[in-house]
Amino acid sequence: MVRLRAVRVRSENDQITNTMDIRKPVAIEMEYDVIKSGYVLLPHFDLYNDDGIHIFKALDQDPDWRRRPRPEGRYVSKAWIPGNFLSEGMLFVTPALITLEPVIFQCAVRDAVSFQVVDSTDGDSVRGDWAGRLGGAVRPLLKWDTQFIPNG
Repeated sequence: MVRLRAVRVRSENDQITNTMDIRKPVAIEMEYDVIKSGYVLLPHFDLYNDDGIHIFKALDQDPDWRRRPRPEGRYVSKAWIPGNFLSEGMLFVTPALITLEPVIFQCAVRDAVSFQVVDSTDGDSVRGDWAGRLGGAVRPLLKWDTQFIPNG
């Protein structure tokens, strides 16, 4: 019912890339053909790091297509990962498509594409002024507040 045509990693200016600045958003893109209409599709992908750890699964929640049967034709679905969310290192993308009602696995391609996330030493990323190793599967830039209470 579906044919996966391409999987790409894109920068915020829509360029295909294999290296991303940790501070910038990155898109995972799937291009596919629906060759038999009338089915509700669920495009999704899994992201793994170079240690094989499952970082997360992202399910297509596009309100224009959610729970809606897709007519025959070509589709390009993109999921955006915000900047300052991923950790440094190599990441591997496993895209997949299933039909819902009934659930039928259409395709999955383990490690179809990969990309490198790099963190600069400019001091404006999650790294800040820390030059040492930062572990963790994700590295979000969180809002911090500090309240000072003087002695006496």
